Amino acid sequence: MPARGFLYNPAMLQNVPVARILGFLFLASVVLLAWMTYDGYRTAAGTLSVGAHIRFALFGMVIVLFTHTMTLFYFVGTGSRIKKVVGQYALQQAFVDRTRRFKARLFPWLTFTPLVTMAAFIIGGGAHTRVIPGWVHGVLALLALGMNLATAALAVTCISDNIVLIGEIDAALPETAGE
Repeated sequence: MPARGFLYNPAMLQNVPVARILGFLFLASVVLLAWMTYDGYRTAAGTLSVGAHIRFALFGMVIVLFTHTMTLFYFVGTGSRIKKVVGQYALQQAFVDRTRRFKARLFPWLTFTPLVTMAAFIIGGGAHTRVIPGWVHGVLALLALGMNLATAALAVTCISDNIVLIGEIDAALPETAGE
């Protein structure tokens, strides 16, 4: 019989590499935000057209917001599955408690960081039309960049801890799990 880790077992939680994809998306998001912020300062200096900045920012915002949303869904989904598996196989309740702690640490950041990021993007329209001073957009963009850096670091840490937790749960499952 092959080693347990090489069998497809529907009870096991780590069959999909979503965590690696999310890690890549967070890296891409931070790079995109840094580039958008730099482009904003180039636009203010007159070396980049406003249209180019807006088009790239629109693309970048879709990636950033998608990343935050998918991370929320990842933790909701894995937390729900962990709760189900723990109940079904009478495993330690501490496994479920750990997922709750991950969510308690990460979800406020996954909520407020996109809000600040969207505010920077929306205020950019006001700055472009000169209804709002450009420095307000610039400050919000820097704040959004900083918050996204912090959120990315925390998210990658929580995702890594969640992977470890899933491995512990998989190891605690009885051999007959998933049959």
